[in-house]
Amino acid sequence: MSNDPQNTLLNHILAMMVRKIIVPSDFHGQVIAVKEMLQNDISGLVDSLTDFAVETATVDFNIEATDDLITGILNTWLERINSDLRGKIPTGIKPLAKQYFMERWKYSSFPVLKISKWDADPKTKLVLPSRMFFLDGGSIFAQDKNPNDAGLSIDQYDYFLGKNLEAKSKLDKNVIFTRQNGRWHDKYPIPFLVKRGVYHNWRIIEAIKRNEIDILDQVIPYMLLIKKGTERLALDKGINYDDKKLKQVIQQMEDLIRKAKSAHFDLEKAFTTPVRASQFDEEIKHLIPDLSSIFQPDLFASAEKNIIAGLGFIDVVEGETTTRRESILNPKPFIQEVISGVDDFKQLLKDLVLLIVEKNQDQPKYAELNFEITSSPVRGFMTDKFKERIRQLYDRGRVSSQTAVELIGEIDFEVEVRRREKEAKDGIEYIMAPPLIENREGVGQDFSNSPSADKEPPDDKSGIEAKNFNKASLDDAELMAAPYQSVRDLPQNVKDKLPSLKLRRKWLRIFNNAFDFYLNKLNDEKKAESNAFATAWAKVNDSN
Repeated sequence: MSNDPQNTLLNHILAMMVRKIIVPSDFHGQVIAVKEMLQNDISGLVDSLTDFAVETATVDFNIEATDDLITGILNTWLERINSDLRGKIPTGIKPLAKQYFMERWKYSSFPVLKISKWDADPKTKLVLPSRMFFLDGGSIFAQDKNPNDAGLSIDQYDYFLGKNLEAKSKLDKNVIFTRQNGRWHDKYPIPFLVKRGVYHNWRIIEAIKRNEIDILDQVIPYMLLIKKGTERLALDKGINYDDKKLKQVIQQMEDLIRKAKSAHFDLEKAFTTPVRASQFDEEIKHLIPDLSSIFQPDLFASAEKNIIAGLGFIDVVEGETTTRRESILNPKPFIQEVISGVDDFKQLLKDLVLLIVEKNQDQPKYAELNFEITSSPVRGFMTDKFKERIRQLYDRGRVSSQTAVELIGEIDFEVEVRRREKEAKDGIEYIMAPPLIENREGVGQDFSNSPSADKEPPDDKSGIEAKNFNKASLDDAELMAAPYQSVRDLPQNVKDKLPSLKLRRKWLRIFNNAFDFYLNKLNDEKKAESNAFATAWAKVNDSN
């Protein structure tokens, strides 16, 4: 470090300010201090980075049970949590998760989920919590059950909402406690921003800025420097200004300034410009002292670096030689903290579902429910290289279509499925197909064989249609939307897009063969029809 006396003085001033910084030692005092910090984040770092953590961690959460019916019921319930309060607070699990992450990283780090209302599903009679919210961790107070026994029991304390510690405010039913920055048997957790040293370093920046403002208040209003006369006039002509004449100039200038200020309160004078007459040898300058030493960025660098490190961005110095080194921020601790937050919320949802199972234990089909809490990926940390790896895995059949769509495209898979089905029926794939020279990948199943391309399928159901027609009873005949018996039976939108009779026959032949193939494979008429539509439109413009 440099031995510059100015740097030494600044370091001394900084050390004096640090000694005045006091971090509250009690939990509730720490929570209040953190709230005050976030109300006016003068560092510009704490609030923005914790907001980023909250937004990044707020992903989609789902419940997958062994019973498809129960899976649908539970996921519908997740989307409708707090729906009876719509218009007052947002509905669904994602807004609730966002409140959890805010309490975890920005405030008390003591998220306590309170269930205030249960309702039964009218069809299944499954009792589910319909109204839930996270309490303000700073409003929770603990009472030692056995003050004379410091046994460090996990169940050592009773918790209450408010300071009164009354029985009616006791948190013992319909609540789920979580704490991240403390041990299970601790009375209170430590707020995240306090535990990581963020608050302490924020106070250092606040102290420096406060001293800067105090100095500015002492320096401003600034001074005016008025020069009268010149060296040449004094030497050649003996013209000089003594103290009496200079005092007169000062008095004139003060009167002029006073007149200008009074014009702000007098409408009649407000439009009058103050005027001063002077000889050519008068010079007026603003005299402001050099304040650059107290506004040096270096004063904040150490505290800002510590704040960033406390939030999980570690400063790493890399270089091949001692003369060439670069400093980079490694965000892995921050990323891991966000991922841990998502996992902890999934654990909370698991506890919540177990509470639901307990609430419905009189119904055997729910008593032994096997389930898993899943979440969508944390998209905020996905790089283009990561997405390319996922695409390669999809090309090799190692990940599902849903995973590829959600990770690479970052779009909703169910929505895309519905859109693809509609596009298949409307022939959008046929219209938007690329030229044949660019459409070579994936020939797929050949559905263009028999009957002949020049022969229209007969109406007496003696061709391939008879095979599918005979599969259905007369009662099911009306439900069979496909295969079509002749080109006359084709949907109007197909006829509109295929004006040529030859193309219609080809489309019909491919569709019927594809429908028969997928029906035998999937045993689902709706899926077979959807796949057959897609296949017919994709293959109808092939040259063979």
